[in-house]
Amino acid sequence: MARRLFPSLTLALAAGCALFPAHAHAADAAELQDASDSTRTYDLEKVGVTAKRAKEKPTSPYATTESSQLQTEVITSEEIEAIHPQTAWDILEQVPGVEITFQGRQHQEFNNLRGSGSFGVILDGVYIGQVDRVIQSLPVDTIESVTVVRDATALTLGPLTNFGSSTGSSNAGFVIIKTKRSTKTNASMSASYGTFNAQQYGLAGGTKVGKFDFRLSGGFYDNPGKDGWNMQTRNASGLFRGGYTGESFEADLTYMKGHGKRNLEWGEILIPTGSDYSKVGTLSVSTMNMTRMDPEMVGLNLTEHWTGNQTTVFSYGYNGVKVFCQSKQNSYNNSVTLRHIITTGPNTFKAGIQEMSYTTNGQAPSTTKAIAQEMKSLFAEDEYRFLGGNLTVDGGIRFDRLSYTKSPVSGSASDLTAAPSPAYTLGVAWKPLPRLTVTGRFARTQNDAGDYQVSPDGSALPPEKRKKYEFGIQADLHRAFQPWVTAYYYDVKDQKTSTTGLDPNSTSTTKVSSYIDPTTGEEYDFVTCADVVTHGIEGGAAGRIIAPLSYKVSWSYTTSDDATTNASMSRHLASAALRYRMGAFGANVSAHYAGPRNRSSSPAGVFYYQLGDYTRVDANLDYGFKLHGCDSKVTLYGRNIGDVHYATRYVTGAYRDPGTQVGLQFTCSFF
Repeated sequence: MARRLFPSLTLALAAGCALFPAHAHAADAAELQDASDSTRTYDLEKVGVTAKRAKEKPTSPYATTESSQLQTEVITSEEIEAIHPQTAWDILEQVPGVEITFQGRQHQEFNNLRGSGSFGVILDGVYIGQVDRVIQSLPVDTIESVTVVRDATALTLGPLTNFGSSTGSSNAGFVIIKTKRSTKTNASMSASYGTFNAQQYGLAGGTKVGKFDFRLSGGFYDNPGKDGWNMQTRNASGLFRGGYTGESFEADLTYMKGHGKRNLEWGEILIPTGSDYSKVGTLSVSTMNMTRMDPEMVGLNLTEHWTGNQTTVFSYGYNGVKVFCQSKQNSYNNSVTLRHIITTGPNTFKAGIQEMSYTTNGQAPSTTKAIAQEMKSLFAEDEYRFLGGNLTVDGGIRFDRLSYTKSPVSGSASDLTAAPSPAYTLGVAWKPLPRLTVTGRFARTQNDAGDYQVSPDGSALPPEKRKKYEFGIQADLHRAFQPWVTAYYYDVKDQKTSTTGLDPNSTSTTKVSSYIDPTTGEEYDFVTCADVVTHGIEGGAAGRIIAPLSYKVSWSYTTSDDATTNASMSRHLASAALRYRMGAFGANVSAHYAGPRNRSSSPAGVFYYQLGDYTRVDANLDYGFKLHGCDSKVTLYGRNIGDVHYATRYVTGAYRDPGTQVGLQFTCSFF
């Protein structure tokens, strides 16, 4: 497929690289990392833009193979500051292929990656369970970087089966969030005020003494939202990040604690009840709110460099969220990972084991249902660099085995263990020219149906089998134009979809989607199988036009031969950012477009109502100065300055964006 779509583009990029050889850009080369590193970070931080991706050390628990790098997007702290996000979701929307939809209810923000499902989140080494609730509470000024690995073909990061979900579907990718560590003595404060009486206050401080470092930050955020829309969000949090860096041993510890609440926005009713149109255009008023949403997290990473080429990494993570929304919906996650990395010349070999658990005493929308799951995993991956690093080949294998100590459907005690879910990957990265990189990846994953899933006619259900093909090109043509493009093709056989059947324990002829075995008390789901193909293309470019001015643009298109999937996602997504910095003055503009979507986990009547199809523009101006010897900055910001009242989901109604928000922020660094 990729060869069919991009032969002319490949030739054009190759020709461009020939026209702009490495020696013709000595000035540019000085501003870039070594051209032999296909995962370079382009040196645009002076104006707040990083074009592509920063490479992790091979011994890092977050490292991915060379062939995965074009599927990986890194957003640095400079970019995050320029975006001036309200939450981490605003950051993720800038990544090609990522769609964030706001529901405004118990499940808040939903994520979709390449139209094939949700992604897993790893925060300072901790695998996050209730993603929408934890990410909402994370203060954005504590984030050092966000890395999005589009498509879960990085076998060493986490389970490829979507853990914490009863569907058993494949994970669509990973988001790696790192918080800030201190490299010197520092202290800072911030305060902002904006539309809807929105207030934010923050304090942070830390130091580095010898081989030890620590940083402690705290913040408070309160946004009542638009009057009459029931939108208030409030959160207070504290985060500690510290560590030790020795010659052979490294330790990294993170602890976060938060306390907050969130009202559940009232949706606008757009669908009549039968022939009654009296409520159309009004709000669906409810007394249901999250009066408590308290996240807690602990992350520990220990690294021992036994020799120059033998390294062991131990990671432990815990995160919990205490939620009260008419009843308790507390959830808890634990994860333990042990990796060993062997680097011998051009070869890097990794192997490890991983164990995770997830429990909850209530999960929306069934707030009384308890879930308990465990995942045990084995993985191994090998990467070899030929021709001085210009050609890299890798392969990997992973087995995930999911078990349930409580039924994912009924919540009752159970002893269900699925068959191991294998995953195999192959990848290649090639640099035919110093400024041109071509990558390709293939992955095959398999997920057996859970023991609670049955077919209506009693026949055996085959395992779901996914084949994933990826292709990418990156060209460093000029500091003003550094383009890239990726294409992907997912072929899914026997994907499990919900259906109906007759309850074998009842004489009724009414078909149901599930039934309970009267002997064991176990609940079973009726499912059927379907073959689904999803494919798409992503592309973008970044660069510095003149010294103070830089840009970054991206676009993605995804389509599926499953009508429900196509209707429920925005197939076109686009983002753009323009940064300007001259001395103490800075200006930033970012825009995000999401195409139309006509269905969104809602009543059947909304199928004919179009959601999405909007462009959101954010902008900010900042000026730096000295105040009593302290480095200070004032930022004037505007969100959704086009005042677009868009909606992306419909349940009790359409949950709309409140429109334009403006505000002023003051920050001060004491050291």
